[in-house]
Amino acid sequence: MSGNVLLDTVTPALGAVVSTAMYLSPLKAVLRASREKSLGELNPLPFGVTIANCIAWLSYGLLKHDPFVTAPNAAGVLIAVFMTLTAFGLADEEARHKMRFVCCLTAGVMPLLGVFTAFGAKDAEMQKGVWGLAGNVICLIYYAAPLSTMWEVIRTRNSASILVPLTMMNTMNAALWTTYGVAVLDVYIWLPNGIGLALSVLQVALRLVFPARTGMMPSHQHHAGGGTGKYSRLDDTVGLGSTDTR
Repeated sequence: MSGNVLLDTVTPALGAVVSTAMYLSPLKAVLRASREKSLGELNPLPFGVTIANCIAWLSYGLLKHDPFVTAPNAAGVLIAVFMTLTAFGLADEEARHKMRFVCCLTAGVMPLLGVFTAFGAKDAEMQKGVWGLAGNVICLIYYAAPLSTMWEVIRTRNSASILVPLTMMNTMNAALWTTYGVAVLDVYIWLPNGIGLALSVLQVALRLVFPARTGMMPSHQHHAGGGTGKYSRLDDTVGLGSTDTR
């Protein structure tokens, strides 16, 4: 700890609130889909990945005895499971196949990591490292998702596909966790969030350089009640196919 209340307590507390808000962001679209008995353009695949992400960071937070990491991810597991189960019942067979794959992969890998943590890791630092690395891998999958969107913006010189409110939330979230990670000297926290912060700032810069032109939204974007940047093209990123026709 740095001994600074602002860095050690206020910053991660705000980060926990923002993280929880981000986990909740697709919920409105999921509930609407449930009422309408149709997913529409909602991409359900990321919900299963969110389960894996939250389990990894929940485990890391518990091993680290860090309430700021633990709390939002404990809530995130519940939120993601609810959205996954709700979306599964509305999805077509192709989407269900992908969701089964992601959930079964999570159900297979996470217990193996738990077994290694309990019986294979030689000390507490290795135990934390196992889950910190798992969380980093999943985070990098999330942060890789907007790369294709940014390339599309540069190619078309149109930033309409960059959602400003969500991008600003992503920037704030990454900035808070990067600051906290640096303050507590935790590379597993500051490294992935530092990368996410750089990509978010780049998206803001692209929005400023290339004005948004309405009516030219790229067709490959998946929107969920306003959308979420880390969810777009995530099925491409995890190698499970895509609706992109380019």
